[in-house]
Amino acid sequence: MSGQLIELIIFAGIAFFVINKLIGSLGSTTENDPTRKESFFGERIGLKNVTPKKQKNLNVVNPQFGKKAKLNFKGLIIAENESEIKAGLIDVVEKVPSFNLTSFIKGSKSAFEMIIKAGAEENEDELEELVDKRYIEHFKSMASSYGEYTAKSSALTARASEIYMFGNNIFVKILFTGKNITNKVKEMHEEWTFTRSSLSSGSEWHLTNIDRPQ
Repeated sequence: MSGQLIELIIFAGIAFFVINKLIGSLGSTTENDPTRKESFFGERIGLKNVTPKKQKNLNVVNPQFGKKAKLNFKGLIIAENESEIKAGLIDVVEKVPSFNLTSFIKGSKSAFEMIIKAGAEENEDELEELVDKRYIEHFKSMASSYGEYTAKSSALTARASEIYMFGNNIFVKILFTGKNITNKVKEMHEEWTFTRSSLSSGSEWHLTNIDRPQ
């Protein structure tokens, strides 16, 4: 066997060892990895583990709808819409297993406050992050009717009134109610629709509509 052939075999072995090491290190993650962040509405960003897990706390409402599961929706939804909301949740969780209604509603209250404040302050950057670009101008035309956000967070009530999918888009309607939430609205009673694509690798939700039901 020639010396050149022996050298080629040695270099090939070294290259194989180095490539395996790189694949092993780049392809692994841990639960403590700082890149595994959560979105504003409580969902993990990036690839998600879709393996079903046992539901320990049904109040969390990230359901794997088994026959014996009894979900507690108290304070989270409009009671008369419960059957439609459950059906919508099944569809959403099938597409986005990390969707969590409790976390979403908490996040929606924060988003509500931030959007109202951004509208009052004419903060374009904040509005572009939270409001769909096709709805921004419409919201701007409404912003002055709210005035300044003056309430404590506990004064605002948020409950899901509808959850559904249209194509690959998820729609969650939240009914916001409360007294003296802003300095121009004595009795808040509005239904805000938040939307995101189920195909997105991120978890960006945007306000896409506001209704003022009677």
